[in-house]
Amino acid sequence: MNTSSLTIGSTRSGQATALRAQARQLNERLARRAGLALLAWSRRQDERRTHDAVLLRRQAEQLATQARDDQFRWIALSGAPRA
Repeated sequence: MNTSSLTIGSTRSGQATALRAQARQLNERLARRAGLALLAWSRRQDERRTHDAVLLRRQAEQLATQARDDQFRWIALSGAPRA
């Protein structure tokens, strides 16, 4: 039996083991990051659904609609945009 073939075999086996360990660590890090991202997204969604947030968003939409309508009226009546 050739000793160099044993050495090459054990080196390849060691490299494969190291690569599997690195892949496992990478998968764990990715899973952790994905979990944290999902948690952050979920919290943002909850914040958007709070009563106060919904009221503020509706008020902002109403104010924006009113401002747009006022601007259109001004343009229609004067022919020039209001600054």
